[in-house]
Amino acid sequence: MVEAEPYRDLTLLVDGKNAFPEIIRCIEQAEKSVYINMFIWRDDDIGNRMAEAVLTAAERGAQVHLSIDRYGVVLEKCEECKKSFFHKQQSLLEKAKIKVLERCYPMPGAPKKARDVESELYRRLVTHPRVTVSCDEFKADHSKYYIVDDRVLFLGGINIEDKENGVDLQGRVYQDYMVRMTGEAYVSAFREKIEQGKEMGLDVSFGINKKKLSLFEMEEKYLSIINGAQEELLITMAYFSPLPRFIDAIVKAHCRGVRVTVMIPERANFQSDTNRKTVRRLLKETDNGITVLLSPKMLHTKLVASEKIISLGSTNITKKAFRQLDELNLFVENKPCAFCEACLASVRENHALARRASSYQEITYRKPYAFFEGFLV
Repeated sequence: MVEAEPYRDLTLLVDGKNAFPEIIRCIEQAEKSVYINMFIWRDDDIGNRMAEAVLTAAERGAQVHLSIDRYGVVLEKCEECKKSFFHKQQSLLEKAKIKVLERCYPMPGAPKKARDVESELYRRLVTHPRVTVSCDEFKADHSKYYIVDDRVLFLGGINIEDKENGVDLQGRVYQDYMVRMTGEAYVSAFREKIEQGKEMGLDVSFGINKKKLSLFEMEEKYLSIINGAQEELLITMAYFSPLPRFIDAIVKAHCRGVRVTVMIPERANFQSDTNRKTVRRLLKETDNGITVLLSPKMLHTKLVASEKIISLGSTNITKKAFRQLDELNLFVENKPCAFCEACLASVRENHALARRASSYQEITYRKPYAFFEGFLV
């Protein structure tokens, strides 16, 4: 009897240009239900295209529930088109936060102001009898996932916004992942995890932070991968803070002979100085022994992998991600199979495009900004 290939019902979707068409196609074909949990949903081309897909599903008879975190409005309004699909009004506190971020992180090419308008599409969506929208609750939920007909699950790090579908207004290519998981067993196991915090013993596992369950497990799960690596450790991280436990674990991995490669965006949209402070410290404490890669892309990726485990999802390596935000990552054993090979091939492809830092001395950062960012992340 031929053994089935591991993870044959998992598909890696690289970047929004591959993820969005598949997600939209699946939603438009929904027969019973659509559930979307999203952090950022901008009022731009892809945001409107997703809304149209949701309306198509509702018109075909599917019950739709959209959960959009109020926390995301500050980021929706401070960069790119500066328009939110659902958060049409902002409080005084939200406006103040937006102004601070605009001042600290100016975005060339972005409009100075953008007025949120209730479009006809927006009104049709929020008033549709088979669509329920929850967008006013401040949950601090950074996870992104879709469930269609209780048999297809999409999860990962991609928000609903144009920059995830190609390049941002500064011309930086965005890089991130979603995973399509097909099968009622995966959906049931996922619901059991996010609703009860329980594992169902499948060939994959889900790592979550969930405030309602008083469950914050992503820090320990990431550290477990790092501490368990014996041959290779790959970290691709959008936002990477110099947390002592992680600095120490990565340095120890290097000292026991693990090939360590850390890749960050050379110029991130936020927290770039903290990113650079982190990799500078790693290089210095390993005597330039690890590989640090600076990507020309805006890596929005959150991936940690060893020769044993691969994890990807929404969780950055920051205090806020570990202790304040709801987060979601997928964990799979690193086995010979199409899914794992696709993950590692994508990482290697991005490695080839990145610039290697030769020593910690060449990694500079603005200390006042890094200090300020320490309070934010």
